[in-house]
Amino acid sequence: MAHYRRLGHAVKAMIIMILAALIAACAVAYIHAAGQTAKDSKQDGLQTMPGAKVEQSTAFEVTGYEFRAKVGKDHSYRVVEKISVNIPDDLKGIDLSIPSGNFRISSIEVEDTAYAANKASEASTVSIVDPKKLTKGSHVYTIKYRINEYQDKDSSKDMFYFNVLLPEWKQPIGSVDIKVAFPEDFPWDDMQCYAGQFGVQDPTGKIQFSADEATKTVTVKGSRIPENYGITLKAQLPDGYWEGALNGSWAFTAALVSMMAALVLLAALWIIGGRDPKVRKEAVTRPPEGLEPVELGYVFNSTVGIRDVLLMILDFARKGYLRISEYEPKRYRLFREKEPADEEKMYRGAYSILFEDIYRGRSVDMESLGTRLKLILRAIEDDVAAGFSSSDSLAFTPLSRMFRYAGAAVLGIALGLANAFSYVFDYQPVNYAESIIIGVIAAAASLLFCREIDRRDSSSISAGRLAEIGTGLLVASPVIYAAVRIFRNTGNPALAAATVVISAASVFFIVIMRARGQKNGELVGRIRQLRNFIYHPTPKELLANHLADPGYYYEMMIYALAFGAEEAWAISFLTLDVPEPEFYSDEIEGHAFSNLRGQATTVDHARDLRAFIRTLENAYNDMERHSGRR
Repeated sequence: MAHYRRLGHAVKAMIIMILAALIAACAVAYIHAAGQTAKDSKQDGLQTMPGAKVEQSTAFEVTGYEFRAKVGKDHSYRVVEKISVNIPDDLKGIDLSIPSGNFRISSIEVEDTAYAANKASEASTVSIVDPKKLTKGSHVYTIKYRINEYQDKDSSKDMFYFNVLLPEWKQPIGSVDIKVAFPEDFPWDDMQCYAGQFGVQDPTGKIQFSADEATKTVTVKGSRIPENYGITLKAQLPDGYWEGALNGSWAFTAALVSMMAALVLLAALWIIGGRDPKVRKEAVTRPPEGLEPVELGYVFNSTVGIRDVLLMILDFARKGYLRISEYEPKRYRLFREKEPADEEKMYRGAYSILFEDIYRGRSVDMESLGTRLKLILRAIEDDVAAGFSSSDSLAFTPLSRMFRYAGAAVLGIALGLANAFSYVFDYQPVNYAESIIIGVIAAAASLLFCREIDRRDSSSISAGRLAEIGTGLLVASPVIYAAVRIFRNTGNPALAAATVVISAASVFFIVIMRARGQKNGELVGRIRQLRNFIYHPTPKELLANHLADPGYYYEMMIYALAFGAEEAWAISFLTLDVPEPEFYSDEIEGHAFSNLRGQATTVDHARDLRAFIRTLENAYNDMERHSGRR
């Protein structure tokens, strides 16, 4: 046992290390995806406190705008702006627009001036906050920054598109002097200049544009430029001209690696502590020795439910301890009969609670039955659990339970990361809320799906399949949504398909991440074989057991009801001589069976017992819901 505990601690430590490594890898990828935002922010906030509130004013005059830029072969622009202003009165702050858009702007600096840089997707600014540079009079602000364009995905051409004067400027400008230098091999055939207010071409000729192919320089000059006046340089280039531009293709690999890493980790967790013990299969035609119907739920899922209590009530009836009377449609009375003197203490206690203050031959009505069933459930839970207290009798080992929850979290993280990386691939701002929601839904839905799969052994096939399909669709919804989003962002169907396939494989490992104790596994194996036999009995074994034990049919019917196989079991006995159940009577006035034999068949009795179980179960659940609202 000590060795087992040490092994458990070692395994837990290993898992913590693996998860820590995964989180660290995700953090590194996140930092890369953000484009070194933290580094850029550090550079941008040179002389102001982070988050400092800047008071701005537009009461100043822009007398000159000198713009110098050097275009790099990697589709980058190194820019120096000299903004000359005239301030009529002292100001507390000035906002100057800098480029914003689907590119990376970095290395922002204002020479010899305290400033605050605010980068945004639509309106980036540099705020001058230096008191010495905001006094009445003339000042020159020299702003430097670098723009790195992302690699375009157009396979037919490359584009040069550069706003050398932003239309966001809110002040008229006295004069502009713009020069842009290009690489030696830059094509000049399609060089164009567009200028005007609010995106409308200016027909007045406020600017003069010249392109010197010899010096690879474009010059734009003008005067009396109105506010919101933009100047744009544009040229269509041969495909592949830009070399070494920012590329988001690494995000494609990162998304695939995230999903594959999750799958590998889940497989490792399953191998370490999620596998069921190996159990030898053998034919089973009778309930395992010592297993009572009330214990079925605990064997499978370590819980005792009201359905288990009702199976025990039916077993009491089969043994002659009580009689069930249906006096109105779906209205029952339980009559007290002989005492369960030979039963264990737990069953004697349950019987005493059921018939407390009720004499032999008298009945318990449905009105008071719900409260008694609740008391029985509370009384027997610990007793049932005590019979499966050893570690090898557990229905779900603690390690595999922890691994299942960890596995669901790993799936959610990987799916959310894959979705986020698809935005990085497409040079878009990452939709973090969407990625988090996808991950949370995927993790929660996978656990719900596991719960329904776990209930498969103790529920009817039709009800179990319906629940599994419903939760399976719930699991599929975030996966499919993420796959569609990934396809839209990357345009690659292979990655979207891989996301679906790997997610499905991951969910499979999460579902089977349930290790039972050795004894529990062996017992569940026999119960499953019994379940298969009830649904598909072999005629020879069926007849042999029936002839050897006249009560065989009704003993097995209790288990058939637990598995939702009561009609399948009853149909197998239609041609055999099965007596009517002495413990169940239909006393509804005028009620009669209409069939060729003129009397109730095994199927009719099976349906009666099923109705009894379902009616009392529904009544109990209604009682619990009503009590919960008070």
